[in-house]
Amino acid sequence: MGDAPKPLNRAATTCPPAYPEPVLGNPASTLMESGVGNCYPGLEFDLRQLDVRFFPGLTFEFLGIEPSGPDGTQGAHLVNADVESDPIFEEDAGWLGTLKQQLNGPEGAALGDGEWYLHWVEQYGKRIALYDFDVFQNAVHMIPYEGETCWWVIRSIEADQDPDTADLTIALTRRDAAGQPVGNPVVLRGKRRRYLDGEGMIPDVYRPGELTASMCSPWTHDFRDCACQYWASNHPDIVLGPVRGPSLEDGTSSDDPAQAVTFIDWMRRRGSARDVSVASTLERARAEQYDPYEMNLRWQELDFVLQGEETDGTPTTPPMAGLRHAYASTAEVIQDLTEELAPLEFTLSMVYLYAYFSLRAPDEVTSDQRRAWPDLADDLRAARQTLLSVALSEMTHMRWVNQILWTLDRAGHYPEGGYVPVIQPFQPAYADPVTGLPPDDLEARVRKLRPATLSALADFVEVERPANPLDSEYAGLVDHLRRNPGTYPPGLYELAVRIDSDGVQHYQKFRNIRELLARYEAHPLLVLRDIELAPADDAAVKPALGHLQDIVGALKDGYDAEHLDDMPRAEACILRSRDAMRAFQAEAERLARGDGVKGLGIPFFALWEVPKNAT
Repeated sequence: MGDAPKPLNRAATTCPPAYPEPVLGNPASTLMESGVGNCYPGLEFDLRQLDVRFFPGLTFEFLGIEPSGPDGTQGAHLVNADVESDPIFEEDAGWLGTLKQQLNGPEGAALGDGEWYLHWVEQYGKRIALYDFDVFQNAVHMIPYEGETCWWVIRSIEADQDPDTADLTIALTRRDAAGQPVGNPVVLRGKRRRYLDGEGMIPDVYRPGELTASMCSPWTHDFRDCACQYWASNHPDIVLGPVRGPSLEDGTSSDDPAQAVTFIDWMRRRGSARDVSVASTLERARAEQYDPYEMNLRWQELDFVLQGEETDGTPTTPPMAGLRHAYASTAEVIQDLTEELAPLEFTLSMVYLYAYFSLRAPDEVTSDQRRAWPDLADDLRAARQTLLSVALSEMTHMRWVNQILWTLDRAGHYPEGGYVPVIQPFQPAYADPVTGLPPDDLEARVRKLRPATLSALADFVEVERPANPLDSEYAGLVDHLRRNPGTYPPGLYELAVRIDSDGVQHYQKFRNIRELLARYEAHPLLVLRDIELAPADDAAVKPALGHLQDIVGALKDGYDAEHLDDMPRAEACILRSRDAMRAFQAEAERLARGDGVKGLGIPFFALWEVPKNAT
């Protein structure tokens, strides 16, 4: 990975953010240096507007994109030819002097009279005409391409590397009423304009508002009903309800887990219940949303979204002030990643996998159950797929945490002994020293291997809830890496942001699973296998534990190989781990099904010396 992206647009380089800290829970694209427009121009402005000035001294418009233009007017229409207002002609290049003479001479005078259209473009001896051809009654008719087609042709023109040579030739013609080119063409030689100067800035030839002129207008009904599903800037769609604090509309507190962090429609009519879910279809959503007329009148009622949630007030403290972790040194970062975050990611992946294998597979639904519960097989399929995706995501997070660690080691930040792959469960003090019983708080419950009951899924929802301790801890890591860009190697900040951003997705996925399975609450065996956690010394689970040990061993070898930049060995280890994963999944499914007897759940943590009462 290269250096972190830096702001290239003028506003981002001159306007400081309201807070120097990133906002907890917001995606990376909300940060000035990570704005999507820095990497993919066109998501924050209309990329086509750059190409209206692709040829120095000329400005075009692309007619026939949305909607199609009248017959004969489609294509790249010349708006004006103006040398004096184009700062590129102040540069010292021979081809610019020649082009300036053309535009100030007879060719430019001709372009100032009547309607002109781009006829063809030619580069490196290849010419593309911006017309199609049709034969009708033994006559050849030229049909202008739509503006969008012309734009794609212009986008294919290369920016030549030789600053002194004119490599691009264009021709412009007039048209008759039927859209046929008439008269002598005006032929100009020049170069394709470069859209970033040496400082990474868009040239001053573009006027304020020009790059968004063809797009929807914010805070009008276009903001709601853009025909092309293409917004003028990032805007909320599905947002979080209150995460914490007394911010409900009626003034009551949202600390109640049943009320906090609800995904809602940002464009809903105010006065609707705060916990209105976003409808699954456009038609169903419209009834609860502002219509176009209301959007023009009541846009000021739409809430701002901070920290991923709606708010109607300004935070009294910086968003990162309440972080659980404020790292004072790199040693603290390494210690936390090694002893808590990497083991916690591994533990959650194992816990979620145990819950996954506890769910019945769709092919286990009997014909009688299908008749009584027509959606059961599909609901099980959806729940299993979603739960498995979260478990795999946690494994990915563990890999990323290890990558942060080995990158720190490569950069010389590691303490004596160096990086060692961290693939192990988190081992807190499970038992009360007096009673010998495990504690009954969320942190302990979520580390226990349990079937995917509604109560277990509720705990999974809580542990993934935005602004909980795990989410805040990663936000602290993001904040620390962002505040110390010169201290750490490039790429670590982006990895931390990716882990932090996944938490909201996990939260919503578990909410979806729980809502999906709640309809079978009175009949839990419709969705759950009848399994029990096998003892660690049970011979029946030894093959599965052997596959799990192979997985861990292959991953450790692979991480160590990547740490040493030995990519052939790393790839071989990854393939070895995948083979072991497939074998493990098959064995775990076989044990959980039970084959007519009570199914067995694999004691995932038996490979590590975890007390039995921990599971």
